[in-house]
Amino acid sequence: MTTTGDAESFGPYTFTLSPAETEAVAARSSLRAELRRNLLASHFALAAFALVLLFASIMAKTDLISRRVGEATVIVAAAAYIIQRLATHRRIMRWTRNRRPTAIASLEADRALTARIDEAGVTFEGGGRSRRLEWVECEEAEEAGGLIYLWARSDTPIVLPARAIRDGEAGRLIAQVKQRMGRNRTL
Repeated sequence: MTTTGDAESFGPYTFTLSPAETEAVAARSSLRAELRRNLLASHFALAAFALVLLFASIMAKTDLISRRVGEATVIVAAAAYIIQRLATHRRIMRWTRNRRPTAIASLEADRALTARIDEAGVTFEGGGRSRRLEWVECEEAEEAGGLIYLWARSDTPIVLPARAIRDGEAGRLIAQVKQRMGRNRTL
């Protein structure tokens, strides 16, 4: 761990991700990408299910269809919704499992990593590559499982292990990053 700088900048932080951290980052980023990809279909299925329930209930209540037909419609709609959710869950898990080795190989290629956080964004260097993420391009910052994720809108996240940061500084870092992201969105 290396930290220098003033109150407005953090880092540089030098670290190497452990195999368990690499696996966690790969799993989380793959899952998040797949959820984003299937979000519209999931919302459509839920809306369709709710509309069928509402429509069948109103029709049965006003005696436009028999109560038995209304109940059968509700049961069929619930079964269809459950089947759709199970199929989506299976597809997400399969896709995530298939993408994880690629993400792990990419992370393992970067041995010693360095992250520098300043007023405009974060610079991530490792494995002979350098990547810059401006706060305007950043979607979210979060801490999960001892890792700090800086999620880009359209790319893989920049990840810092909380162990590479001094005690108590991780919360302040997340707060500063969120503040900078909000400030740059309003510009």
